[in-house]
Amino acid sequence: MPLTDVSSGAAYGWRARFGLLQPSMVSDTNPFEFYSMAPPGVQLVLTSLGIADGGPREEAYDRAIAGIETPIRRLLARTVDVIVQAGVPPIIDKGWGFEDELRARVAQWTDVPFASDVGCCIAAMQALGMRRIAMLVSDTMQRSFAEYIGHAGIEVVAARGVRDPAGQEPGTLPLSVPYRAAVALHRSAPDADGVWIPIAARPSVGMIEDLERAIGVPVVTSAQAMMWQGLSLVGVAPAEVVGFGRLFQMVAATVSARQPARR
Repeated sequence: MPLTDVSSGAAYGWRARFGLLQPSMVSDTNPFEFYSMAPPGVQLVLTSLGIADGGPREEAYDRAIAGIETPIRRLLARTVDVIVQAGVPPIIDKGWGFEDELRARVAQWTDVPFASDVGCCIAAMQALGMRRIAMLVSDTMQRSFAEYIGHAGIEVVAARGVRDPAGQEPGTLPLSVPYRAAVALHRSAPDADGVWIPIAARPSVGMIEDLERAIGVPVVTSAQAMMWQGLSLVGVAPAEVVGFGRLFQMVAATVSARQPARR
């Protein structure tokens, strides 16, 4: 009898339980895009870093990262196999090298593999051979994002923001918004060897393959890269994911000890 047969008593996360630390208090895009990509038997276990809307973002990021042990222990209590921290700004605002410091902190509490959003994105871009990229991110974040990934040998040759309609939450944007913005961005820098679309709060994964066909170069998004790296860390082949870009045909560069899939 197949292990996935309901009558066998298999749990939803029979292959892997994927712990995700999302920045915001409300979940919409993150779980939807996760299950759009997830192979059978891979379950999302989601908790928040507790970053509320409003107020100075830098202070909220600092508090969230300083107190990250609490949400991580919430995930550990649910027996997760990997922990991935979503949200690029909380890491890059601390400067190059902070991701390693954070991983060392987490290793004091658990041997469950840990990865960050920006770390997954960098590994994904490197796996795809992206060295001169076009980046789709708001004007206020472009300099810090470019400086951070520059330390990994990735040069930003063009950048532009996604113009969210006034008052509209990022998670409610239609896929046409980032798609058209990315096409225009690549048109402005046709020599770029890839496009990076960070910030997992915005919908992105449903248009990756169409975008890659339109511009002819690989695309990396936060949600996609976190899934790719997280699957590799739990021993589930990323190549099982079909229809979400060239990345899933690449072998993931693991950022911590590989852990076998749960059976």
